[in-house]
Amino acid sequence: MNDRNQKRKRMHAGGSSKGAVLFVMLLAAVMILTIAAFRVAADNKKPETPGKPAATPTPTAVPEQKETKNVTAIMERVDSAAKTLQVYSIEDGGVLWISYEGRTNIVDKYGLAIVAEQLSPGDILAVEYETAGSVAVSVAISTQVWEHPYQTGLTVGTERQMVTAGDRNFRYSEALHVYNNGVSEELSHILEEDSVTLRGIGSEVYVIFLERGHGYLTLKEEQDYVGGSILINNQYISQITEDLLLTLKEGTYEVTVENDDLKATIKTTVARDQTTVLDLTEYVRVPDPVGQVSFKIQPAGAVLWINDKDTYYGEPVELDYGIYKIRVESGGYIPYEGLLRVESAASELAISLPEAPVTEPTPTSPAPTAGAEGDAGNSGDTGNGEGDGDVGGSSSGNPPDNTSEQNPDGDGSYPVDEEHRIVIYSDDEVEIYLDGDYMGVTEDGKAEFEKYIGTFELELVRGDESKTYMIQVDDDGEDFVFRRYFD
Repeated sequence: MNDRNQKRKRMHAGGSSKGAVLFVMLLAAVMILTIAAFRVAADNKKPETPGKPAATPTPTAVPEQKETKNVTAIMERVDSAAKTLQVYSIEDGGVLWISYEGRTNIVDKYGLAIVAEQLSPGDILAVEYETAGSVAVSVAISTQVWEHPYQTGLTVGTERQMVTAGDRNFRYSEALHVYNNGVSEELSHILEEDSVTLRGIGSEVYVIFLERGHGYLTLKEEQDYVGGSILINNQYISQITEDLLLTLKEGTYEVTVENDDLKATIKTTVARDQTTVLDLTEYVRVPDPVGQVSFKIQPAGAVLWINDKDTYYGEPVELDYGIYKIRVESGGYIPYEGLLRVESAASELAISLPEAPVTEPTPTSPAPTAGAEGDAGNSGDTGNGEGDGDVGGSSSGNPPDNTSEQNPDGDGSYPVDEEHRIVIYSDDEVEIYLDGDYMGVTEDGKAEFEKYIGTFELELVRGDESKTYMIQVDDDGEDFVFRRYFD
């Protein structure tokens, strides 16, 4: 038992001594680490070398302040390749070219960042730029700008440099920019019927955009409608005249043209700054068909009447399709009457008059020579009287002789139609003889004298040439016309 107690005491004493040793060892380690730490700190804090001053710290560089300028400007053009903005300075009254960089702050009217290419001609900008080099510091769409879109009835007062839209007046100056489809335009181009958007600051307008412009309308092949009326969308616009030119808003219209029995309605579109031509070719009155008739008539110089109208036929006669009454006459020939049907574009009609038969007088006792009462005549001369008596005031000389058979009055003279004439057409300076009596000479291709009634021998003489015809002059209440030419 004592041995076991002794043994326990020795074991307990041994355990206690081991714990003390461990505690001492731990304490020694802490002290060693503390000393080492102080030594390191002492090494880091070495004294400065005597006689050598400490280095002075270098101060931070302060950026140089550059002079800038603020202007209100109208955007004209962006050159993204050269990174420049072309603007019109309202304050300076001229164009500026300002470059922009990555550091340039560009914002819209809400203050949101945008790129330069999002700026448009006509934007009014607040620009700050460095005067040296003209580099933009900031570019912003001005928040002071007002805008009145789609105004009509714009009027311009040039004397006071004022524009009126509705019941509002705005001043304008040399800074005013007018745009038509993005292209600069003159203010005078805008009409009251145009639709515009106004943009400005305060009481001054700086930019006008043409939103809906105008164009022009003219007519083609409008001859049948001249004097009629033209309606646009069923509203009367104008009377139709030659070379009519209307100014209309751009857009699509229903155009009606009418004149008497003609009427046409066509839809057409008028484009801005363009002239629209409305072709009425298919709506004109269809003309009656026309034919060209060539007349070949013998003898030469015969007279042609078409529907009782003396007609020249030296070249084709133009006649509408239809039926015509024609008559051809020539002295000494049997007249022709008939109907002409025109039903083709070109036709030819040949007419040859037969010569009239000559009625020889029945031999009787010698007839007295025609002449004034009491004048002597050549007895027995039945065809070529040489009396000197005047007949009915004729200016052509002696009247022709006649026999009692041709002179129903039995007084030795021809019956005379005092209201009509014998008209001879021939070459110039042709002498005319009637039954051998000289009646005159043609002047300017024509001669005329009193109209004697009866059958005569007509002789035309030009120099050594002569032509003789038998003519029958009837008491028909008309001039007797005879045409014969030597050439």
